[in-house]
Amino acid sequence: MPPRALADSFICRSCLSSLRKKQTSTALWALRRSSQATRPLSSASQSQSHASHASQSEQEIERQKTLEALGLSIGGKDHNISVNYYEQGKGGKLRRLKDNDEFNQSFTDPGGKAEARLKEMEEQLEQATQFTKIVEDIWGKHGAEKLLKRAASQEESASKLPLLLPEEDWPTQLERKHISQLNNMIRTVGLKARDGVVNQKRLSSLWKYYSAARTALTNHPELVHADIWDLLWQILAADHANNPNRMSHIVTLANDMEKAGVTLHDDQRLLAIEALFITGPKEDAITAHKKLVTTLGTKPETFVEFWQLGLRMYCFTGDIARAERVANTLLDSPHQKDPRFLLSFIRVCASNPATVEKGFELYQRLRSTLGDSITIADYDQIISYFLASSQTEFAFYIFAEMMTSKTIDLRGLHKVPSSVANPFFYGKWLKRLIGSGDLKGAFDVLRYMKSRGVMPQAIVVNGLIGAWLRSGAADNIAKAEEVAWSMINARMQFINIRKDMKNLYAFVRLRQCADGWPRANLETFSLLAENFKERGLHLKMEELWTAFRKAEIAPNSFILNQLLFSYLQDGQGKHIAALSRSLTDQYQVEPDSWTFLALWQALPVNRLIQVPLGQFLEEISRTRSLFAEMVRSAHIFAGSSIDTQLARYILHSFRKLDDRHGLLLAYRALQQIFRFAPPDFIVLELHVGSMDLEKIGKGRSGHRLMHAGKQIDSSLRRKHQELIASGQLRAGEGLPEKVKREELGYLLEAFLQNQIPRNEHTEKLLVQAAEEMGLHGDVPVFEASLEP
Repeated sequence: MPPRALADSFICRSCLSSLRKKQTSTALWALRRSSQATRPLSSASQSQSHASHASQSEQEIERQKTLEALGLSIGGKDHNISVNYYEQGKGGKLRRLKDNDEFNQSFTDPGGKAEARLKEMEEQLEQATQFTKIVEDIWGKHGAEKLLKRAASQEESASKLPLLLPEEDWPTQLERKHISQLNNMIRTVGLKARDGVVNQKRLSSLWKYYSAARTALTNHPELVHADIWDLLWQILAADHANNPNRMSHIVTLANDMEKAGVTLHDDQRLLAIEALFITGPKEDAITAHKKLVTTLGTKPETFVEFWQLGLRMYCFTGDIARAERVANTLLDSPHQKDPRFLLSFIRVCASNPATVEKGFELYQRLRSTLGDSITIADYDQIISYFLASSQTEFAFYIFAEMMTSKTIDLRGLHKVPSSVANPFFYGKWLKRLIGSGDLKGAFDVLRYMKSRGVMPQAIVVNGLIGAWLRSGAADNIAKAEEVAWSMINARMQFINIRKDMKNLYAFVRLRQCADGWPRANLETFSLLAENFKERGLHLKMEELWTAFRKAEIAPNSFILNQLLFSYLQDGQGKHIAALSRSLTDQYQVEPDSWTFLALWQALPVNRLIQVPLGQFLEEISRTRSLFAEMVRSAHIFAGSSIDTQLARYILHSFRKLDDRHGLLLAYRALQQIFRFAPPDFIVLELHVGSMDLEKIGKGRSGHRLMHAGKQIDSSLRRKHQELIASGQLRAGEGLPEKVKREELGYLLEAFLQNQIPRNEHTEKLLVQAAEEMGLHGDVPVFEASLEP
């Protein structure tokens, strides 16, 4: 049927077919390419790039004639032309297209295959970006670039790079589940890694999921790309503290990669051998190492690392002959290496008396090779090898060379120079050993000194005794006591010889000792006294004190305090006051804060569960007298404020005796004389009347603790608001600690003052208490204006 111009809003195919006889093929091609509905269609002919300029003009003329015949010419009267588009399916059925966009999509992408392919490419790109992010987080940018270069260098015929692991290609549902879990864990590790380090929990989870997927990965190696294995290797073989099972992971992973047909890199092979040597049969690792002699053992890139690994393995197994051959191979090679690889060989040689000479020769070779680049740490390391095997003489040779910059060679000398054979030179060595924690080596050096006729200094031996005691090990404590008593015995011998030069054998043997130990001094006794006190060994403390008195050494407050606390711990607190008074008078020792703490803790009110009512007046007098004694010694607290625990015991001692007048005066004296500012817990304790707030909080009196806490919080809050209102604090600032302590002090003083009944005897009782406490009017009297 002939077309009707604008009668229908579309051009049917039959009309177009009837026009083919009137149109040239060029005009028909131009018509089919013109698919724009409401804009000029002259631009459609521009897509024909191979026609000449003359032919394009002819085609344009023909096209215009065709448009005029169809009533579609732009020169027509009506410019509002719309065109409907249809698409014919496989069965010949027509489907109307919605708009120009759908027509363009149908024309450029029949069947939507390109769009599906584009979507697939977008998903792959997103997955690749995610994979690259994981690699960068774990390997760093250098590792990511290495991976990209490796992927780019692969042949085009190779299969495409699987991003992570494919999750749908596995035969069984269980395998797909394990692979999916492994993929998710790899993504998590990549996202959560910090500076390339994975925390131990995620590393353990990754190993768990890998262990579950191992069978699937090795049974279907075609589904696992080599870069996935590399990624797993980098994570599971990472050398950091979060990977304690690193070596066992490496052995398992290397075996799985070999089963899957993956070729290990050279560095991976070496690491796998080392891991097998550490975790598995050492013979298998050595055999695997021998098999690679002609490959990795000859490559310049792996030569040094390969033979150094072999040297370490042979040294560990004690194969000196093979280790020496490997060491010579490394030393004679032209490859660049650090001569410190000889350290492991020196260690194994130094551990055996038969090869200790060889070990010393290797040290000399290492020293000459390093030259001026040898460090103190290198010397200390080598010295420790010889000391560990009790080869103290060789260790001394090396130490002398270190201290004298190799200007003194002691080997072969019959007489050691005096610049070396003196207690000061040995003392430097002992201090280094004690400071580094090598107590066994230090003790060997002490015995070596004595065997050479050099008496160590007491201060150095005391340092070793203190280190032994601080270690807490039973054998070290036994050594400390043995050496200390030997020094005490030497002191006793000296005292007895000094008393009676005619009778050299009339001395007291406190402990059997060998010759050559220095005489004990005050520090020696102090170290033992502190240790006996901490361990509660009162009998040994008494024995030590007996020896101390015979040693004719003037005591100090420290050793006096150890003795007092030892008596207190042994339940003999009733003797402490008399003992302290006797010793301070006899030796003219001035007490310190620890002395007063022992005296306050030794009061019956603090030692006994309950003081009999008939003894309260006596105990009040005793407590006030002790406070007066402390006031007389107030100058010892001039450098700083009084200790919090000491002030706590003082206040609670008066509280327990219900001496309210003494408690108020004691607190004021602590404030003004001893510069004491009470912390909040002491204020709470005095409010509720207990030194155990935890017990009060759990018991029936918990409401008292809650009420006291609310009072304190309210007072502090009110002070805070006052400071903000006055402009001394900004709104967001907290209450300064100094202001808080002052406010707590005012609150406590008001509370203690309100505990005293106000009558005509109040002032008289306060004055009497002040006199008994040694205050004599230095502390202000009762102030009625204070409020809680």
